[in-house]
Amino acid sequence: MSKYDFIKQGNLLYWHDPDNGLSDGAYRVVSAPEEIEDDSIILIATKHSEAEVWASELSPISTPISHKDDFMRWKKEREAEGMEFFNRLSEVMETDSDLAVGDMVAFTNDYGVVFGPKEVLAFRKPWNGGRCVYIDSDAYWFPDRPEQLTIQSKGGAK
Repeated sequence: MSKYDFIKQGNLLYWHDPDNGLSDGAYRVVSAPEEIEDDSIILIATKHSEAEVWASELSPISTPISHKDDFMRWKKEREAEGMEFFNRLSEVMETDSDLAVGDMVAFTNDYGVVFGPKEVLAFRKPWNGGRCVYIDSDAYWFPDRPEQLTIQSKGGAK
């Protein structure tokens, strides 16, 4: 077992850019050698750029404790009060995204810190600056903006 077992083609990882953090953030692994050492070169990319980086500059995006049960209780209480929830992003806004309940996403906050993977739990009509996506987080009651989310894997509502 290697300390770099988390580096696999297709995985979403965090790059710690050695250039004063200029391009820190979540990147998907495009290619990696079979055997990975500290000085192995890994090709990573986002929608907007790609870079060849050292394996030692990458770290996994951790998975925290689930708050899904708390959310489901909270959601049921809100629905009893008349709040309406949906299963797909396209049901609450005009979008090309097929984001759905059950999909796994990485969340990037306003400071560029990435958390995840997180499960999408529900959608609501956008409010408060476009917030409409509820994810499994410790702030499950506060929706996120779709542009803060990067789909890691599909598994959502059909």
